[in-house]
Order: sequence, then structure tokens, then C-alpha cells
Amino acid sequence: MKRIVLAIGAVLMVTLGWGQNLRYEVTHLHDSINTTGSETGAVIVDDSVILYTTMQMEETPRLYLVDFNPILTEIYEAPIDTAGTIGRGVLNQWGLNANGMNNGNVAYDPKGDIIYITRSESGDRSVNHIYYSHRVNKRWGKLQKLKGNVNLSGYNSSHPSIGYLPTGQTILYFSSDRPGGLGGMDIWYAIIISEGTPGNCTNLGAPVNSDSNDVTPYYSNEEGILYFSSNRAGGHGGIDIYQSEGMRNTWSTPVNLGEEINTEYDDLYFSFQPCRCRCPQEGLKDNEIVTACGFLASNRPGSLYKTSENCCNDLYRWRRIFTKPDSAEQPIVYVDTFQTHSVKELLPLSLYFHNDEPDAKTLDTTTRLDYTATWQRYMQLREEYKGAQSSPVDRRKWDSIQKGVDYFFEFELKKGHSDMLKFMQYLYADLKAGKRVNITINGYASPLFESLYNVNISKRRIDCFRNSLKRWNNGVLLPYLENGSLRIETVANGAPGEEVVAAASPLRNPKSVRSVYDMQAAHNRRIDIVAYEVRGGN
Repeated sequence: MKRIVLAIGAVLMVTLGWGQNLRYEVTHLHDSINTTGSETGAVIVDDSVILYTTMQMEETPRLYLVDFNPILTEIYEAPIDTAGTIGRGVLNQWGLNANGMNNGNVAYDPKGDIIYITRSESGDRSVNHIYYSHRVNKRWGKLQKLKGNVNLSGYNSSHPSIGYLPTGQTILYFSSDRPGGLGGMDIWYAIIISEGTPGNCTNLGAPVNSDSNDVTPYYSNEEGILYFSSNRAGGHGGIDIYQSEGMRNTWSTPVNLGEEINTEYDDLYFSFQPCRCRCPQEGLKDNEIVTACGFLASNRPGSLYKTSENCCNDLYRWRRIFTKPDSAEQPIVYVDTFQTHSVKELLPLSLYFHNDEPDAKTLDTTTRLDYTATWQRYMQLREEYKGAQSSPVDRRKWDSIQKGVDYFFEFELKKGHSDMLKFMQYLYADLKAGKRVNITINGYASPLFESLYNVNISKRRIDCFRNSLKRWNNGVLLPYLENGSLRIETVANGAPGEEVVAAASPLRNPKSVRSVYDMQAAHNRRIDIVAYEVRGGN
């Protein structure tokens, strides 16, 4: 049958609401990848191979699952070279496909060298379950069904995605229609206890999940952002792609990626290309930089079909492109994924800690925790802080105090962590460019304890941030710390103004609620990144 192709290779250029210097560019992949069937779920393994799902399907619209028709789905692969050029897709021969089974929805865990897929028996009445394969000595092992309760008899478990907790644990995100959700398909998570054995499954809950279908999660470990698709109210039509910042069970309100990415049709399976160095560079102007790229699936106009337009999903590639400002504009050093800020605009960067964190009741000067781990726990204490504030007689003052706590958590504690992730991106860009960077960090404590204790906890807090540097983006900054390209100068100050805090002050009394929950004390418990010096490089 003749293949009908509409606007193949057409490019959509848009201006993002996050800044007029940043835009998305979305390109339809060529027909050696896309077919008149349905292509979804592209991910990259080893920075050199794209795995994706192909389904030669009946021309019936399918919304959110690889909702298997009698014609089987199979996993295909295609090479991608250092310039980002994608070759022809062929049937994967790693043992991920099986006769009489539907296979698709690939996720890759680079730390464990494990591939996860969705598999089901053929037929409309079958359900999807998640399987895994571990590579040993360059050979992929036989696919095995995950143990635990990720896979429930009679219910779908699909769309695996892998994240990493600050503790070093691996976390599996997936979508399921099992009991206990908010409606339709929901996104769940389970921490991997050992190979092939996840722990208990937990629903992400609101605001990520809704009473609609929430599916195809993809967790960006570099950004700390979950991307997913939903047909909830308020979208552009069909299924839209959303993002939510956080991890595990702490999430920001999802944000629709907007018309730059979403259409009135179905847009889903948003994923990142791990190495930005393989993002295609063609068509860029001298003042343009690709800051990120990846893939999505959509049945928007232009997707291939046989007889019914918009019947089937095709794969598309997206790029985020930053346009350098004119010399007359305020200079911008680097650009992160969403906004345009220089490092200097982030400084001083303050990161706050709950009382006696990390690692309470010790004189140790180091810790195994990183800042994200302590921040996540701290973010859950907002109501506890609000309830512990002293109650003035004047109701208006009480309202003001409560708003002050809300402001601290939302615009200082939360913003500090977000700015830290941006800081890491700028830092990595400098180091990759061959530059040498010196960072100066001051550490502080509240005046609850004596000087030695406060100095040591200040050192632990600085070490907590140092662990974040070592673990960020799968440890890409660690070699620069080891070879001296990245140097950290630290000053552990103890408690600010400690010498002027009277011994009888409630800020000195361990039994005083104010000593822990007072906003002055909360602001004292922090580290400040106060200087960023760059030398050498291009």
C-alpha cells in the first residue's frame, strides 16, 4: 500500500515562556525509523544505540498504553553516531523480543547495566508486566519478570523509568491501573532492594496523579524532574506532556510544557538523550547553542499512516536551543535547561538545613548524605514549623508569622535546592570547556550548641554539599575534583553572631521550641556559596 507522508522533516520553531532566548525545535524522524504503524518510547543505551518500540497495528486510535492489538509489538534498535545522526532501524537481537509476546517500553539503568521492558501475551485482553535483563560480560541475560508486587495479576504495570536517590538507591517509576490510584492509570514508584526485587509500590499521589490517565513517566536525574503525559483537563487536547520537579514522594505542581511541545493530538513518551555531545548541531546559527535534546512520540499531523490520518504515533526528536544575547544585552555566562542565568546571578547561593542536620548528635565533620537527601526531609516539615510558632494575641501577627514560614519553605529552602541544580550545570559546562574552577563556601549553624559543636556541624553541612557535587549526574564532576580542576575552599563559621547571643536566650536552650523552629534559627542553619572563580580554558 502506498505510504502517505505529510511534512516529513518539517521543523517547528517556538519561543518558550521561560525566556525569549530559549526555544524548542521538534523534528520528525526519517522513515527508516518511523513506519505506517506506531513507533514509541525511544531511549539511548551506551550513548550509541537507540532502542524503541514498533507496532504494526490496526488503525484504531490508542491513547496512552502500548495498548496491544493482535499484531505484536517488537523492540527495534538504530545506531546513533557522535554527530547525533541516527541510522536505519532493525529488529533488536539482544533477546528482548520473544515470539508470541508483545515487547516494548524500554528503560535503561546505566548504573546497574540493566534494561527494563514491558511484556505481555498477545491479544486485547492481556495485561502488561515489567521484565528486566542484566548485562554481564557484554552479554544480556534472559529476561525475567520483576519480583515483588510491581506486577499484579489482572492489572497493567508499564512504562518503567529509572531514577537514583541521594542515598545511592535505584528507584523504579512506572504506570499502573492497580487499586489504590486516583483514577485511570497512575504513576507509582518502588525502590529496588536487590537485582530484580523492588520494594513496596507507592502511588505518587497528587499533584502528579489525577483522576485521568497519567502515564509514560521519564525521570531526568540530571535535572531532578519527572516528565510524564496525561489527558487531564486543561491541556491542549488529547494527551499532553507535563513536568514536575522533585523525587520519590515530594513533587511540585505539574507544569504543562505548552504548545512548544504539545499539540491538540497525543504527545507522550518524552525522554532525554543522556549525552548532550550527541545532540545534532546542524542548522544552528553562530550565536546558538543546543542545551538539551531527546525524543517524544506523537500522532500529530505529519505522522505516517496508511489510510487514517492521526491513527498512529511516530517518533520525533526535540532540541532546546539557546540564543546568545547581543553584546548590548546583559551578558549571560551559561544556560540551564529552562532559564537563562549566569553563575554570578545565583550567588550567594544559600542552602538551608533542619536542626542538627545532617547526622544529629555527633562531632563528626563528614557525612555520607548529600544535600538533596537532607532537603527532601526538610521540605516535609513545613506544617511542623508552622505549628511550632509562638501565638501572638494579635491575629494579624499570627497570619504574618505563618506566611513567613510559607515564604521560607517556598522561596528560600525550595529555591535554594533548585538553584543548586542550576549551579551544577553551569559548573559542569565550565569544567568540560577545560576551565579550572575555585568555589568558596561558608558554613553556619544556629547558636543552640557550643562553639566546637557548631563548627563541626558547619563542616558536615559543607561536606554534604561536597557529596552532592560528587554524585550529581552519575558522578560526572568527580574526576574534576580528583584532578584538581575543581577546588573547594571552605570556612566553617559556627553560629553567626554567636558571641552576642546571651546564654539565657531561647535560641541557646535545647528544650526551647524556638531554638529549633524559629525563623532566625532556620536562616542561620545554612551554607553559602559565596565565590566562583574561573581560570583558563577557552
